[in-house]
Amino acid sequence: MADGSETAISWHDSIAPAFRDGYVRSPGFRDRLRAWGTLIERYAQPGDRVIDAGCGAGTLSFEAAKIASHVDGIDGAERMIELARATATDRDVGNVSFDVALFETLSERAGQYDLALCSSVLEYLPDLEVEIARLTALLRPGGRLILSLPNGRSRYRRFEALAWRLTGRPRYYRHVRHVPSSTEVREILKRLGFVVLETIYYADPPLPRFVNRLAGGPRYRKTMFAMVASRG
Repeated sequence: MADGSETAISWHDSIAPAFRDGYVRSPGFRDRLRAWGTLIERYAQPGDRVIDAGCGAGTLSFEAAKIASHVDGIDGAERMIELARATATDRDVGNVSFDVALFETLSERAGQYDLALCSSVLEYLPDLEVEIARLTALLRPGGRLILSLPNGRSRYRRFEALAWRLTGRPRYYRHVRHVPSSTEVREILKRLGFVVLETIYYADPPLPRFVNRLAGGPRYRKTMFAMVASRG
């Protein structure tokens, strides 16, 4: 949980350029982009209006913009939005827009989108079910939601939580409030009237490959999961 001097938003503001560049430099981030790129290609449709809630520097927004009619990216971190807008200008991408906004301000957009994306944001927010409900409310009938969270079944995630309690590292963990299992998120979506279409696990821990193999299958080894759902 954040202390009074730093919030999840201010921390992401402070690391914005490094976060953007991680999709090139970090194996974990590259795995995230591969996984999300596959899901966006599978579930985005021509003509869709898409919202990327917690878009960061816009990496996934630009992936969706290759297919969809228009993508709205929102994020609470101003520096992230500045980088996303600059990239849109540099690449001459005209079917994206980026705005500084928080989840609690999104009610005025209810029912406006065909597809909602939310990558690695929900773990920082106060109430997981409330925030997922905010996302589902954005969708039109038949709309699709793709979200990702840290994998609570990952053996490495359990080690990470212990390391934070003992050492205060990794630093970002002070802001993390939720590390659920995919089953927990599936149940939330079910209560909200959504049907889960697909769940994938991705991103190996930053450990030697032979150590990762000892953790078991993807459900217990991979550090992230992404879930796709639509209104039932």
